[in-house]
Amino acid sequence: MRKKIKDIRREELLQATLDTIHAEGLHNITVAKLSKTAGMSQGMVHHYFKNKAEIIEAAIRHVNAELRAELVKEMGRTETPTEKLFKILDINFAPHWFNPQTTRLWVSFCSEVPFNDTFARIQAVIHNRMHSNLKHILKALLTEHDPDQISHEISNLIDGFWIRASVGKHPVTPAEAITCLENYLKRLGIERP
Repeated sequence: MRKKIKDIRREELLQATLDTIHAEGLHNITVAKLSKTAGMSQGMVHHYFKNKAEIIEAAIRHVNAELRAELVKEMGRTETPTEKLFKILDINFAPHWFNPQTTRLWVSFCSEVPFNDTFARIQAVIHNRMHSNLKHILKALLTEHDPDQISHEISNLIDGFWIRASVGKHPVTPAEAITCLENYLKRLGIERP
């Protein structure tokens, strides 16, 4: 099925938003900059989105939906809880996600959460989903540790690496992040299959 022009334009604008945030930062984003990056008029931008906040929200939702879709697809290819756990880690640190553009978008977005109720709701859904998925998997793997606590710790480690990747002069690589998490899990008796 062919995509509608409207959907193509929205995707182009969302990509332009990601590119502009990466280059300029969230605070410096303007509709004028977005329209220039997207190669369309400001009027056309406003045809698809009411304002800058709506564009940013759509970009965050778009990236999260793509990540979630990949995770669901890949989780369907796993059988054991251990495979599921490591699949979550591998996808969160896959180079097409764990890169300066995506990590900067996430950190910029999170910095606005205290000031934007819509962003706060999106962030809560994302974190709650991650926590719930990890906790469910960890219940089958842990006997001596609290799955709820370990789930929070893994989530915090993931967030920490994403922050370091977005702001560090010498950011952490996907391999370094995965190795650190593997070492953490080994101390809990969980090893990659």
